[in-house]
Amino acid sequence: MHFPKLKQSGVVFILNLAMLGVASSQVILREHRANPFTDMKRVSPSRHILVDNLTVLTDAVGIEFCKERYRNGTTVYPDPDGRHGQFISQENDKLTLYDRSELRQDGIYTEHSQLVITFKNDPDVEVKVTVFITGFVNSKMFSGVFSDGICTGHFSVVEAK
Repeated sequence: MHFPKLKQSGVVFILNLAMLGVASSQVILREHRANPFTDMKRVSPSRHILVDNLTVLTDAVGIEFCKERYRNGTTVYPDPDGRHGQFISQENDKLTLYDRSELRQDGIYTEHSQLVITFKNDPDVEVKVTVFITGFVNSKMFSGVFSDGICTGHFSVVEAK
């Protein structure tokens, strides 16, 4: 009875492995490679994130919910008590990078990341955020879009002074 499901799963697994060869030739998942967004030598440890063009994806909340959650942006710093990929905002929100892939081609840098954000005003809720970042490889400024399933918006990242 479970054999047909196992057989279908095996086909899906093999198809994923077949497609992985093509994708892995472009996507870089190596932490030891220089990353223009997280490389502390080129981008200062603190980064100022400007948020704009907030929209709501659901009727359950209004735009004020998103504006309160993300404000106009913040400044983030590496969490002194955290691991690599953990940041803290000036408002004491905690951000943890848990998945990242990047692509570099012809001087352009793109990144797809997933973060978990724990907001100081609601510490029991972890908000999963999907982020797409783009910029030039040697730049200290990046921009992108994000979504947490409720709120979406545009953001810019610049080196904090």
